[in-house]
Amino acid sequence: QDKPVLTLEQCYTLASTVSPLAEQKALTIRAGNMAEKNQNLKWLPQVDLNAQATYQSAVTSFPAKLPNVTVEELSKDQYKGTLDILQPVYDGGVISTQKKLQHATTNVESQRVEVDLYQLRSKVNGYFFTALVMEENIRVMSLVKADLDNNIKKLTAQAANGIATNSNVDVLKAELLKTSQKIIEYNAARKAAIQMLEILTGTAIAENTSFIRPSGAADVAEVTSVRPELKLFDFQKQQFQQQSKLISARSNPKFSLFTNGGYGRPGLNQLKNEFQWFYIGGVKLSIPIMSHFTKQKEKKLIKIQEQIVDIQKENFLNSNRQLLVQQKNEVEKYRQLVATDAEIVLLRTKIKENASFKLENGIITSTDYITELNAENQSMLNQKLHEIQWLQARYNYQLILGK
Repeated sequence: QDKPVLTLEQCYTLASTVSPLAEQKALTIRAGNMAEKNQNLKWLPQVDLNAQATYQSAVTSFPAKLPNVTVEELSKDQYKGTLDILQPVYDGGVISTQKKLQHATTNVESQRVEVDLYQLRSKVNGYFFTALVMEENIRVMSLVKADLDNNIKKLTAQAANGIATNSNVDVLKAELLKTSQKIIEYNAARKAAIQMLEILTGTAIAENTSFIRPSGAADVAEVTSVRPELKLFDFQKQQFQQQSKLISARSNPKFSLFTNGGYGRPGLNQLKNEFQWFYIGGVKLSIPIMSHFTKQKEKKLIKIQEQIVDIQKENFLNSNRQLLVQQKNEVEKYRQLVATDAEIVLLRTKIKENASFKLENGIITSTDYITELNAENQSMLNQKLHEIQWLQARYNYQLILGK
């Protein structure tokens, strides 16, 4: 009762939670939100502190001397330190559009990671169902061993009484060893599948863990695909649309307030050759003329990129529909195989039991019996394999749909 169990849904959850991709997605969203908030900082005043010292070969001077007027000649070495402040008032919608563009970019990058995360499910499916098949194979082979052990005991007793030959017993013992080898092979394959699941889920899985066969696989039906790639295509189009709006916003007029103050020689009064404090302030209007000539070409380029995304989306949908058709055929194939497996197993079991009776009564040899035993074993293995393959095919169908 304390035997650990593991379900496919648990593997899905663990793989999507502990994968480095999950942390990558969280960091992508976090970085995008920070970058979006940082756009608001552009409304803060832009403050620059500047200083310069120059020496020039000539300075401004009067061409003639005026009577009773003495004008001191300016120094050729001049100095200036200023504090420049620019406060945006209206930016033409650039900042708000950049915030929306950053949001769209974050959606694109995080959805790309989501696509990679979704691909993990396909790997989980493969290893989980492999482990499930190996469990069933081991269970069948254990029944075979029990059957062989039982017949070996019977023939050994008959050989001791001179009714059967020791060669018949040896043939059964050899087959018992071959069955043990098959169990070793199945255990190795199961262990390898478990180890891969441990890597994908980031969780230690005990060797005695029982893999629970999923029972809720949806029936195959024609429904709309909801693959994460489709949402990625939509986010990419939204990103291009915001880029187009940003191009328009950058060509709008922009207003700002500015002030410039400082200390230097000469100051604003060029005729006064001494260090002075000074300031100047005003309103600035900026109209980007050249952007009006280039924005249409830039928008055409973005429009082409949008069309490329539309084509990529259509190609993906076509490929997805082809995969669905192929997978639907796989589901139907295994359904039909499973429908006849039970009857085959029933017939093979009757034939084997009859062979067992004949062996016990010395009518056939151990080799003849093993032939029928192997035929029954193979039919039982095929039955379990087809059942799980049918189940896996249905889950793969849902995976292709994005469910």
